[in-house]
Amino acid sequence: MRLLYNVLLILLSPLVYLVANMNPKLRQGMTERLGRWPRPERIRRPIGTNIWLHSVSVGEVKLLQPLISALRERLPDATFFTTTITPSGRKVLDRFAQGQEDITASYFPLADLPWVIARFLNAVKPLVYIATEAEAWPNLQAQLKRREVKSLLVNARVYSSRKPAWKLKLTRMLLQDFSRIVCQSQEFADAYARIGVPREKLIVCGNIKSDIAPEMWPETQAERFKSQLGWTRKRVVTAGSTHPGEEDAILDAFQQLRAADPGWALALTPRHPERGEEVMALAEKLNLTARLLSSKGESETPDVVVVDKIGELLDYYRIADIVILGGTFNPRIGGHNVLEPAHLAKPVIIGPHIDSIAEHVMRLRKAGGVIEVAPDELSQALSSLAMDEERRLKLGARARTVARSLAGATACTVRAIIQELAGA
Repeated sequence: MRLLYNVLLILLSPLVYLVANMNPKLRQGMTERLGRWPRPERIRRPIGTNIWLHSVSVGEVKLLQPLISALRERLPDATFFTTTITPSGRKVLDRFAQGQEDITASYFPLADLPWVIARFLNAVKPLVYIATEAEAWPNLQAQLKRREVKSLLVNARVYSSRKPAWKLKLTRMLLQDFSRIVCQSQEFADAYARIGVPREKLIVCGNIKSDIAPEMWPETQAERFKSQLGWTRKRVVTAGSTHPGEEDAILDAFQQLRAADPGWALALTPRHPERGEEVMALAEKLNLTARLLSSKGESETPDVVVVDKIGELLDYYRIADIVILGGTFNPRIGGHNVLEPAHLAKPVIIGPHIDSIAEHVMRLRKAGGVIEVAPDELSQALSSLAMDEERRLKLGARARTVARSLAGATACTVRAIIQELAGA
């Protein structure tokens, strides 16, 4: 299967280059994607110091920050080569790496092309390669193994149910060269075992996102932030990381809430900020006053602000009175990070699609720290919660208690990495 994969890659490589150069997201940073960096001396560190960490996009890139901080303590001489695929992920990496000489940010090798992978490995010479969640590339894994470089998949998750046999076989091939797989939960570890990953390669550490506890703002800081939007006397619903098909239900529910109580405002944050204009148009169709966060022009106090900038979502969680979690009303997504608003003691409404966050939702559900609704129940749930401040405070407090109880995954993951490096 791997031979066929490479034959197809070689035959299709001219098309890969053409498509990549036509795609604005892939064209950005193309020289880096081909292993030609503007400052190659930043890549070529002393042999045996570079730890290569890879995350596909923003959500996974955030995992690298606590991981690198913990690795620094155990491996003080290490340097860190970090990669991502998307421009939004790269912006987050750049902010994290700014001013830190031991961290280099780069785009990931283009399309797993074997000659590009070789160029990366010849330059980086990694001590170890660490991928996050579900990222596996056949040629990279094979070349790492040939060079006797350890590789780990951390914060790992996989879904094996209802998948055809050929997909399971492909998944097993993608995973077979990892030295160790550090899983988010026992459920995921069992799923890897069913696919065919040997049990001795599997370890359960929990979800690193559980350790990322954002700082809460004092009320005065939250009010200053709201005043910039003209929302000084408003209560705020923040809909985080939404996808196509979800904004319609959220906006409809908000319109009904605002008709009953105009003292509410909505911060609508699409998962992909480039959809900002599209999402704003949906709000305007419902006769809601909306503006893009990126818009420089001043307008009347908006009912809806479409947050079309990277790295802003946490601040809008901080000012929220209610959070609606995106990705949970879309069956193809299965949810996003529910612990961020939970750590901030926010009451969270989620939809029925929670595959990606099932364990966290289970714990929140057990503690009475989350509201679960079908799309057609969202409006009623939002209005009911909006009218009951005491319930909002209780839900938020329970959610925060659960989020705090889940800490420890980062330390466990770092121990697994150190053990693998030591050959344990």
